[in-house]
Formats: sequence, C-alpha cells, structure tokens
Amino acid sequence: MAKETQQRLFGGNWTQEKLELLTKYLHAYTTIFKRNPRAQFFETTYVDAFAGTGTLAAPERSGSGSQIFPELSEEVENYQKGSVQRALEVEPQFDHYIFIEKDNNRFRELEHLTKEFPTRDIRVLNQDANEFLRNWCRGFDARSSRAVVFLDPFGANVDWEVIELIAKTRAIDLWLLFPLFAVNRMLIKNQKPPTAWARRLTQLLGTANWENDFYTSRKEPESLFDSERYEVIAKIANTKKISDFFVRQLQKHFAGVAEPLILYNSRRSPLYLFCFAAGNEKGATTGLKIAKDILGN
Repeated sequence: MAKETQQRLFGGNWTQEKLELLTKYLHAYTTIFKRNPRAQFFETTYVDAFAGTGTLAAPERSGSGSQIFPELSEEVENYQKGSVQRALEVEPQFDHYIFIEKDNNRFRELEHLTKEFPTRDIRVLNQDANEFLRNWCRGFDARSSRAVVFLDPFGANVDWEVIELIAKTRAIDLWLLFPLFAVNRMLIKNQKPPTAWARRLTQLLGTANWENDFYTSRKEPESLFDSERYEVIAKIANTKKISDFFVRQLQKHFAGVAEPLILYNSRRSPLYLFCFAAGNEKGATTGLKIAKDILGN
C-alpha cells in the first residue's frame, strides 16, 4: 500500500528523476577520483550553474499524504533536496564546489543552505551563469583539474558558445537539461519562427542549419492560370528530429555523448532531454559507461 501511494505522490516526477540520476553519477565520479591512484592527482570541481535555492518545494499534497502515511515523511524530505544539497551530500566529496545563482533572493537562500556544510570548499556566486562559465572555462587548468558541470537552466537560457567552451577544456563532463518542449514550441507550423525566436534557437543549437533540418519549402502556383508562385513552408521537426540534431551538435565537440533520456510530465508530454557529454578522451569510455548505465541505454 505504501509503495503504491509513494508512486502516486512522487513517481513520474521528472525533476526527481533527473536529480536521482545526477546524484548516482556524481557518486561514481568522485569514487573513481578518490580511489584510483592515477586519478587522485587531479583536483575535482562540481559546478551547478543555475543553482536556485538548493532545495525543492514539496508538492502541496505531499504534506497531507505524509500525515496520513507516516512512512512517507522520509520521501517528502528526499523530494525537497535539490541538486545543490544532493551534490554536497555525495560521498566521497568533490574538492571544490561552485554554485551560481543570478536571482538575489534565491542566492541568499542558497548561501544559507551551503553554510550547513562547513567542511566543504564552496563558492556561491551571485552572477550570470553564462558569463561566469565563459571566463572560468577559458582559465581552466586541464593539466591538474577535472570537473562536472550541471546546466539546468530555466527555459532556453544556455548559449551554445558556453557548451563549446566546456568541451574545449577536454577535462569537463557535462550534464545538461535541454528544453525539448520549448524548442518544439518555437518551431511553429507553416512558417519559420519570428526573428527573435530564430536567433534564440541558433544560440541554443549552435548553428542556423536547424532551418534545413526542421523545415521544408516548395513553390506553389497561386492558381491553375497564374504563373506567379508563392513559397509553402512546412515544419517537419518532431521530438526525435530535434533530439538527434542536438546530439549531433554535442558529438562534434565532446569526446563522447550518451543517448539522452527524455523526461516527461504527468501527461506523458516530452519536456526535456537529459544529456551527458564526456570532455576528456581518456576518461570518456568510463564516463560514458557509467552515464549509459544510469540513463538506461
């Protein structure tokens, strides 16, 4: 009975799913770097570039559920652990943690949370994530450092330039939540997106070639007796085409890319792709094996 109730309250939640998968990878990652003699040479850093408050608000219904079923109280507590808290609880720990949050109110809550982990080396930054990552990646020392970057932005707020810079370090593994639903909505039917949307899609996907993959066009006569022709544009993109396109883009720059996991909402509509890309050639085989096992592919 408890198991069925737990699934009804918490099961199928894509936020929880991504955090549980990420936590498993972080544990495997730090275990390798702390226990493998060859890997112990490197300093490890975990970066959460859109950290939020560090915790999640439990669904309203979970409060009453935990009162009716006391055995759910632990599940409610686990639900509220966001990516920051989960990362800080991972053992073995990273050498360094960087959490970035642009919103002032969320930043202050994040600062308060990280004080609960006095033994961790933590930097909490109140600034734009894209700007920070550009500068940080350019100064990253791949000779002595390794890192995991988690990009979980709101909507389509990550610039492709940042993803390229992460890949160029050849030392950073990337976990990225790609806004599949938002991209699909911007790709409107029967005409190409307006200029602002098209520009944002190019920033997000790293190329304007998405137009050729996601749309077709042909010339049609105005009528049987008219020599004038007009252009007919049709959207051919679907979630698979968008997913395949983005994965190919990642593969151009990273040493290895796993097949992403599609995260669905409660109505089984696809919302996001949860993507993994390994930056270091020597470590890509191991990283991909772990990520593929976690993602189920």
